[in-house]
Amino acid sequence: MTSQPLRIQRDGDILSLVGGGVLDDACIQSLADACMSVADDVRAVVLDPDPAVWRGFEGVSQAGDLFASVAGLPQPTIAVLGGSVSGGGLELALAADIRVGASSCEISFDAAAGQFPQAGGLQRLSRAIGRSRATQLVMLEGAIDAPTAFDWGLINAVAEDPSAVALTLAQTICARGPIAARYAKDALRHGLEMPLAQALHYETELTILLQDTADRAEGVDAFVSKRTPQFTGT
Repeated sequence: MTSQPLRIQRDGDILSLVGGGVLDDACIQSLADACMSVADDVRAVVLDPDPAVWRGFEGVSQAGDLFASVAGLPQPTIAVLGGSVSGGGLELALAADIRVGASSCEISFDAAAGQFPQAGGLQRLSRAIGRSRATQLVMLEGAIDAPTAFDWGLINAVAEDPSAVALTLAQTICARGPIAARYAKDALRHGLEMPLAQALHYETELTILLQDTADRAEGVDAFVSKRTPQFTGT
């Protein structure tokens, strides 16, 4: 299989990135280009590439934070792990905020087999599941199944149809205040890199910014009126 550009599919407030062929240099560039083109009014992004993408790098000559384009999206992101996930594929999945795995998927990051990360995967892995579990996966396990990955917090849901579940989760996100969702993602992402006192101050600043938005007023009014809020992202 050769690499194909990721296709962009828009359905209301949800944008899906699908296809990709294999995870080579062209696919990585295509992913970066697609992320750059995401419209500001998109409320959630679903990453659902071809199964071969998740199997890892194919002749990639680059190294560094290759998936910064995914991690840097302001919208919440959901990755669909529809098959075996290893090496560079896992590094890509870790750049997403939420991961939904097929019940049959296996996840591996076996440094002993020569799969040393090229895209910052160890750093995101340890932040996702903790240093102890990350060390266990890389040094000892070889591969873990979907129930184990769910138990460790590496994936957030296991499903027979992970694409459908990912879209359902995206719809849930889209029904909530988009500004609040982005601020929450921002606080979670950057707060881990700050001392606690600084992170608390940063979170408070975001809360203050949220108070002046129309969405915040709409949320309060909908709660008082016992109706479904209609958020506009303003």
